[in-house]
Amino acid sequence: MRNWIYQALCAIILDQVYSNLYLRDHLDSCPKKDRALATRIVYGTIQNYGYLNYAIDKYAQKKVDKRVRILLAMSLYQLFYLDKVPAYAIVDEANQICRKISPKSRGFVNAMLHRIKKDQIHLPDDPLESLSIQTSLPLWLIRMWNAQYGEKRTQQMAWASLKILPVYVRRNPIKASSQEFEEAGWEKVNGDLYRYPKNDVAHHPFYREGKMSVQDLGSYQIACFVDAKAGMHVLDACAAPGTKSMAILERMKDQGSMTCIDIHPHRVKLIQNEIRRLGVHHAKAFVCDASEIDDLGVYDRILCDVPCSGYGVLARKPDIRLRLKSTDMDTLIPLQKKILESCAAHVKEKGQIVYSTCTINKKENEKQIESFLQAHPNFSLMEEKILFPNDQADGFYMAKLEKES
Repeated sequence: MRNWIYQALCAIILDQVYSNLYLRDHLDSCPKKDRALATRIVYGTIQNYGYLNYAIDKYAQKKVDKRVRILLAMSLYQLFYLDKVPAYAIVDEANQICRKISPKSRGFVNAMLHRIKKDQIHLPDDPLESLSIQTSLPLWLIRMWNAQYGEKRTQQMAWASLKILPVYVRRNPIKASSQEFEEAGWEKVNGDLYRYPKNDVAHHPFYREGKMSVQDLGSYQIACFVDAKAGMHVLDACAAPGTKSMAILERMKDQGSMTCIDIHPHRVKLIQNEIRRLGVHHAKAFVCDASEIDDLGVYDRILCDVPCSGYGVLARKPDIRLRLKSTDMDTLIPLQKKILESCAAHVKEKGQIVYSTCTINKKENEKQIESFLQAHPNFSLMEEKILFPNDQADGFYMAKLEKES
């Protein structure tokens, strides 16, 4: 099992494979009885990778090979956070893996795993620096949050990024009755959203039969926020993989139309697969650049779930933290503005745009809306919501804009 975990982490950290896609494609090759633990160790190591590296660097007297570093990090994660796994088993497995990847480093790995103690790792006195290390988030992000939202909220969001969130599934009312879900014994959370007790959603008969989909609590709230009614014409401008689009159409009882566009052909195929799996009849998906929409007509509702920095979904997508750069906003913010501008030309009078992101960052959220409203006096802000990340759900932002007649 630990060799499988090591290979997974190398693919995710070194080859930059998305963790959820790697697990989806390779988890079957891990012994069934070990899959839950293996998944936890993979995600836990990624979530705490900054802190684990800080510990390694504090004790190492030399430069550590990148593959040996991954082995040390996954082993330290188990030693620090998994009380039920015997320390001797973790160290022994690490030595066996090291024998294969770097035999000359076995003594070093063995000594490091015996020397490093979590309760002896000294942290900086500065509270923001200390929080950055403990939560494996870059200091520039912690400082930005602190400037925008204050110390208390920053602490809450940073620690929330390390949570293991529940799995939620959305009932497809077109194919499944609420009684079927009640009989399954799942807790109803919000509307057609239920808490799913395991991690094997894709293997459940309800999923294969198109009776349910995986969706986070905040993502589902965005679909509800769009508030599309049966018979309306709706555009999802950055739709892939189609989760919100299908939630909106299901709430419309598959009456009206849902147009889904995305700039990437392979991601449009994901939407088309969802349309077929869920058995909806009034949705279409095709390739289109949302920042340059041309001949698509006008709509009652448009969802602009724009590309963003993803700071709100760090718990659900931990590998984002491996690639965080402060410069990402330099290209994202102009793109978000361009998409919103493009969509504004395709809203009916008295129609509405919902602008949403999965990030917590005023530059990508509130400031974007303020800038748009200043340039478009024929639009008004109807409602605005921030869902801060917590121990139950990810963080999202949404704003509802109405076009005046």
